[in-house]
Amino acid sequence: MSSHSSNLSKLQLRPLLLRSRFGAEIHGLDWTLPLSLCDARTLRQAWARHGVLVFPGADIDDWSQARFARRFGHLCVFRPAGEDGGLPPQVYRSVNVDDAGRSIVPDSLTARLLMLNWLWHVDACYRRLPTRGVVLRAVEAAGDGGDTIFVDMAAAYAELPAATRSQVDALVARHSFAYMVRQRGLPALSADEAAALPAVDHPLVRRHADGRRSLFLSPPYMECILGMSHEASQGLIAELTAWSTQERFCYCHRWRPNDMVIWDNRWTMHRVTPYDISRERRVMHGCVIVGGGVPA
Repeated sequence: MSSHSSNLSKLQLRPLLLRSRFGAEIHGLDWTLPLSLCDARTLRQAWARHGVLVFPGADIDDWSQARFARRFGHLCVFRPAGEDGGLPPQVYRSVNVDDAGRSIVPDSLTARLLMLNWLWHVDACYRRLPTRGVVLRAVEAAGDGGDTIFVDMAAAYAELPAATRSQVDALVARHSFAYMVRQRGLPALSADEAAALPAVDHPLVRRHADGRRSLFLSPPYMECILGMSHEASQGLIAELTAWSTQERFCYCHRWRPNDMVIWDNRWTMHRVTPYDISRERRVMHGCVIVGGGVPA
């Protein structure tokens, strides 16, 4: 294992995909201490370079997770302070058990919504400003399945055939939460919900500050590519998805209890591998990093 190239000798970084250096496993943090400014700066640099950072065995509580996540950016607030049994307002739960700890019914609406995560997607792609990143921690990990696969969409774009790159560079796709709901046969949105989640248009290729470009795909929400028929749009989306999700562009994380992972939602795509929702307990706590500046 090689040390990180910064002047912090205690942090160690191990690339997960040696070919592209996509993803990195981090060791050397003392979770009993607050994250220092220098360590936070080093980790933000590593996050920008590798897209996905894995922290094995981060034995911390929800409040420590929220404090850690806040060093990467401003966090989404999900509820007023003091609600949900003392869970921090910045922490959400993605679980397949109810409040009493019982497994949810497999064909329930809750289960159907949870299984949307089994589809390739980018978080909040249907918003004008998609989620910047997520810090997710496994409280309980499924014994069989429930892994998360991440895709390096920058490498996928860079290795596209030249003709395809030329074709997609100027294209714009429409992303719609209502479209996903209709396609998956979920209950229709109310008028207020539909008004709060209008369709948005995003370039099919994102340009980043460091000069890189990446594909921006989130297939379940992509209603069309502007200027193309529905059939042609869905054909191109399927073609690009099949290309991007080749094994050489992917890192699969097998969750263990207390693992914590942060991913850059701007140039990665991900999905959860299927698992038996009625038997395998999977309890995940997460923080969402919204767009905006990074705290000093």
